[in-house]
Amino acid sequence: MNSFKKPLILSVDDDQDALKLNELLLTNAGYNVKTAESGISALQAISEEKPDLILLDIMMPRMDGYNVCSRLQKKRETAYIPVIFVTALGEKQDKARAFAVGAVDYLVKPIQKDILIHKVQTHLKTNTQWKELHKDSAQRYERILPSDFIQFKEYLFDKLSLDPEKKYQFSNILPSKIYSISSDIGINNNKMAQYIAEFLKLPYVSHINPEDVKLGVLPTPFCKSNHVVAVNDVSAENAFVLSNPFDWYLLENLKKFTGLDVTVKPIISGPDNIDMLFKYDTTKEDKEVSIVEDKKITTPVIETVAKVPESEIKKYPIVYITNSIIDKAVNERASDIHIEPKKTNVVVRFRIDGDLGEFFTLKKNTGAKIISRLKVLGGLDIGEKRKPQDGAFAAIIDNRTFNLRVASTSTPNGESVIIRLLEPYAKPKELKELGMTDKQVNTTINMVNRTTGLILIVGTTGSGKSTTIYSLLHKTNLETRSLISVEDPVEYRIHLANQQQVNEKAGVTFEALLKSAVRQDPDILFMGEVRDQYSAKMSMDFASTGHLTITSLHTSTATSAIFRLERLDLDRGVMADSIRGIVAQKLMKKLCPYCKKIVPISKEETDMLTPFTDDIPSQVAHPVGCVKCDNIGYYGREGIYEILEFDPEISEMIRSNTPISEIRSFARKRGDYLISNHAVDKVKGLIFTPNDVYENVLVEDVKVEWSKPEKVVPTTLSPETKTGDQASILIVDDDEDTRKLLALILENRGYRVTISEDGIDALLYLGKKDFDLILSDVNMPNLDGFKLIEMMNQKGIEAPVIFLSSRDRADDEKRGLELGAMDYIKKPIPKEILLLRVKSALEKLAK
Repeated sequence: MNSFKKPLILSVDDDQDALKLNELLLTNAGYNVKTAESGISALQAISEEKPDLILLDIMMPRMDGYNVCSRLQKKRETAYIPVIFVTALGEKQDKARAFAVGAVDYLVKPIQKDILIHKVQTHLKTNTQWKELHKDSAQRYERILPSDFIQFKEYLFDKLSLDPEKKYQFSNILPSKIYSISSDIGINNNKMAQYIAEFLKLPYVSHINPEDVKLGVLPTPFCKSNHVVAVNDVSAENAFVLSNPFDWYLLENLKKFTGLDVTVKPIISGPDNIDMLFKYDTTKEDKEVSIVEDKKITTPVIETVAKVPESEIKKYPIVYITNSIIDKAVNERASDIHIEPKKTNVVVRFRIDGDLGEFFTLKKNTGAKIISRLKVLGGLDIGEKRKPQDGAFAAIIDNRTFNLRVASTSTPNGESVIIRLLEPYAKPKELKELGMTDKQVNTTINMVNRTTGLILIVGTTGSGKSTTIYSLLHKTNLETRSLISVEDPVEYRIHLANQQQVNEKAGVTFEALLKSAVRQDPDILFMGEVRDQYSAKMSMDFASTGHLTITSLHTSTATSAIFRLERLDLDRGVMADSIRGIVAQKLMKKLCPYCKKIVPISKEETDMLTPFTDDIPSQVAHPVGCVKCDNIGYYGREGIYEILEFDPEISEMIRSNTPISEIRSFARKRGDYLISNHAVDKVKGLIFTPNDVYENVLVEDVKVEWSKPEKVVPTTLSPETKTGDQASILIVDDDEDTRKLLALILENRGYRVTISEDGIDALLYLGKKDFDLILSDVNMPNLDGFKLIEMMNQKGIEAPVIFLSSRDRADDEKRGLELGAMDYIKKPIPKEILLLRVKSALEKLAK
């Protein structure tokens, strides 16, 4: 700024009264003033003469203030002119957007004279500083390599165990280019930033709140090119978030420009996180998310459209945050997004490799708006906050299409939303990639190439059944065979298949689609899951009439699937004739291949594996943690499988009502490759740890052995029992496996068993019939065991209760007995001890 010339200020506003007032105030204060009535005329005026400062309204026709400011940032000769937004928009998100497009300050109308003059004086000084900074930016050079940077390179290369060739390749990298090698050494930019923070013992942040950014400290072009922003921080007057503290040029400019004390420590964040702050940039036209109809997916799909209408500007930040959450989830390989309201805030968690982790914390108001937006996108009723709702939409992220299934529910702290991310057009993985052995792959493909019969893919929720079926169906020749599906929802697209999706709102039910499917003359029916007695019967009927049926079922092992189908009233003879094979699977976290530690097997680990293999490995792998696995020691998941083929021996055992445990024992003894064998082999292959395999897989087989009945003739209770018949027992437990095991044990000893999933379900049964004994868990959703017995007492239901629980709190047993329970048994308990305790309780009741 020339000291002999009055500073020139450009005032831009479509309101004539506001323009005249600003011009009067500023002229009287000794400044030269030019005015413009629109964004377009402002750009014309700036091209003719560069002002020292710009006062810019936001809400203007044709071209708003955001767009004007963004255009100025794109040109080197105007990028460093300070811009003060003067507007009626006063929300925090509006100020955040102002920073993103390059504003130095933000004034909300109506403006007091003193405040306006003070801001003008302040930012004319800013103009002088920014001109100096602009001049220095053209003189960037790197002659000095800080000693801590040289030490950091050694630290980084050793941490990642780089081979000598790669160490040499990157040994001469300059400080300003450190992030350019991230992908070459196998990490992303955020991991590099974490390493830098760890080495320098500086704080690291993975997310920068736009509300914390300080306007007017640094020019936006400088922030963008150097990945640095000034932030409010209670611990330091001059606080900066930056990505590269080794950049000598950057640090020198910060020190010179702001007077930054060398003792003040910066905050480290990845360059991508800083870039996110500038995504409001309107030079590529403002973007909003709209909903269109995708004929193939039959769900709404997000795509970008033209600039947001002025009436929607205030909503834009919520769109930005929502899209950022989804983008982050995809980049982190998340399968689900949980948006959960708490007492004072809203927490956003991602499920990655089966585990939930917190990624964002939002204000209550912001979280509520994001949930409302997701409900709108998913086609849910935003006015309904009490009842659970389901919906869906699609999004295109990094040129990949994702289906997002939205499920809302009510909690004590507000409405919660869970989003499942599915990639319907993803290339299917090979069965071997999923974790199958070569023999299992061949067996499975041979089954699917048959023309008749039923193939069941079974596993617990989240075990990857749909992914396995998707990969399997891509191995079938659909050029010559017709495949029709009934799914709820369609998770993956299958080329040449006729896929049908349930739509309850439109009256398209699972049953209606199933009836329609069997009339479409398909060669193969893919039914999403066996969900009830009707779908179980239809799958069997279709398979027995000369067609191939593929479906899934929620259960833990191949043999327990037979028990589950029995519970759905399917005849064993029909099963033996119709089923071709059952594929059971579990999904487990893999050890990180970059940091896992190979160690000699311990005695405890040997004891875990001994019951399941004679070939105990000498070495096993343990988790360590590194930057590639986010320091948790695990990266990705892999399946463990077992296949039970219905050959003549197995089919005859099923037809003759042989107990499930005996069928499994027979398969094990004859050498079938069961899920426990596969799990142990993956321990030997250093993919899983012995402890993870034991707790997640082998214990299940221990339970099966524990429940294995000897050949027992069902006995009738002694005449002293009140009915003289078999005693009736109600089992109440929310764990499906526990319910099934208890039912097997008690039924094989001659008792009549009814099973219930929780306390509320149990009360319904107790209202319809009497039971001689109740075996109840304590810790259950909806209504726990203690509340159950309290309500039984209130309603005058006198059935005796034995608590069977894994809870080990000191006062639980005391409380249970005080409420009137006959006994309190802690899990696990040997089968024979359980039967003796039940028998003893019934005998006491009979006296």
